[in-house]
Amino acid sequence: MTPQSQSPGERLRSLLHSDLPGPFLAPGCFDALSARLVEEAGFELAHVSGAAVSAVSLGLPDLGFVGATDMVDTVARIREAVSIPLVADADTGYGGPVQTARTVRRYEQAGAAALHIEDQVLPKRCGHMAGKEIVPLDEAVARLEAAVGARGEIAVIARTDALSVAGPGEVVRRVAAFASCGVDAVFVEGSPDEETAKRVRDAAPGVPLVLNASESGTADPAPAGAHAALGARVVLSPVAPLLAAAGAMRTALRALRTAGTAAGTDRMPWDEFNELLGLAGHVSLEERLSARPSPSPDPTWS
Repeated sequence: MTPQSQSPGERLRSLLHSDLPGPFLAPGCFDALSARLVEEAGFELAHVSGAAVSAVSLGLPDLGFVGATDMVDTVARIREAVSIPLVADADTGYGGPVQTARTVRRYEQAGAAALHIEDQVLPKRCGHMAGKEIVPLDEAVARLEAAVGARGEIAVIARTDALSVAGPGEVVRRVAAFASCGVDAVFVEGSPDEETAKRVRDAAPGVPLVLNASESGTADPAPAGAHAALGARVVLSPVAPLLAAAGAMRTALRALRTAGTAAGTDRMPWDEFNELLGLAGHVSLEERLSARPSPSPDPTWS
């Protein structure tokens, strides 16, 4: 089976279990334009962050304002624009086990290659914010059992936020329980040390590990390569493009407000922008189809 004939989930699993060196860095995207930039830069994966979608679509912080429909609509638009697999944030599954099962089906229909479901309480908050709470283990397992039961080809990633809430021992306990549910990968939110990462890998042998290198923390994250020593197969960078875009827009707008022009600010040239969007191909298609002669009327109709 060629990569082109595989489903997004199959392509992701092939990458996770390939002999290619890792970890694979998945930058965050929040719309079709940012996803095109991720793909253009040569990344094998992209991540659709709930925090980013909340900021861009709603202008709100990551406090559980985004729902399944917001994410599904965003994933569907991005999937149409790019071919690389998308790992999508599904928060807590947006409800109980029944709602979680439906979320999985909806994400798969939208074209996501994988989704990650976490063990926070509802309403949840950003993994780097204070005041997080996690649900009891049996409740978290129920969510994942529902997700695994509902999946077709989409990959299910089990995320735990227990590291900063309950400590490494609880992380290891949860990872072992999540792996026994048949999830495709485990995701430890936070910054585990080498000993904790080894215990996590031992608790879920053969299950790929996902880690987060987010700029939403108090310090810049380590380079993705540094996570190789922890055994990470995928490293997420959920908000780096978003923060860069927000900073560049603020600079340009302040220049425009004070100087009346954004000249001299760091921005993409218009020609490069249209090249990114595939303008030439669309214009060529339009010209080719517009040049077709109109069919002659059928004389028998007169």
